[in-house]
Amino acid sequence: MKINLFIIVFLISNFTFAQMRVWEDKNGLQIKGEFVREIFGSIEIRRPNGFLHNIAIEDLCEEDESYVRTLIPPDVSIDVKTSKKAKERNERFIWAHNDINIVSAETIIRKKSKSPYRGTLKAEVYLIGKEVVTDRYTLVDKTSSRIKFTDQNKGKVVVNSSGTFRVYEEYNNLEIRGWKYEGYLVVITDPLGNILSFKSDLNFLTDLNIPNIRKFHVGIFFDDNCVKKSVP
Repeated sequence: MKINLFIIVFLISNFTFAQMRVWEDKNGLQIKGEFVREIFGSIEIRRPNGFLHNIAIEDLCEEDESYVRTLIPPDVSIDVKTSKKAKERNERFIWAHNDINIVSAETIIRKKSKSPYRGTLKAEVYLIGKEVVTDRYTLVDKTSSRIKFTDQNKGKVVVNSSGTFRVYEEYNNLEIRGWKYEGYLVVITDPLGNILSFKSDLNFLTDLNIPNIRKFHVGIFFDDNCVKKSVP
């Protein structure tokens, strides 16, 4: 038991030490500490003795300023354009009611902050359908994409995704089954997985139940509380 405790302490100590680095300003003044946060154009650095030290970002040396730009996530805007198109099929083999539509989503993420950001964010796009019999929701498509704002893309990244939505007549009892397109959800996270921003056209999706949606895999059915339900 003592050995295990020693290992835990050792790992924690090394993790803490790994966050420490030597910072340098443009005048060559150096200070050792770990990044805490950015506030009003300055960063807080916690020194080994626990005291906080503030340095204006513009006063950092070029290398450290570039490093800080990977730590401070930017404000972003999200715009989503969706379109629906009937799937092309051989009409000779279509019987009864059988509508299949492809819904495509073009998600545009723009960096609103003026300060440059050198890190990588993650965009998650969810396309959600609604079951025609039970009114339960289902996750039809989930697309994840790493996004990086560069001088080339001028702070604008586009993520494309699509899902198939089908409503059909069940052959054995002539009931209508399937799901129609209901809406979308877009989530932007930082490198640590924290949600920076989200957008949806579905009113029941809030910051409280979105974490549940993110855990679902494609094909899952759920209610408007984002609680998993059995397949209809």
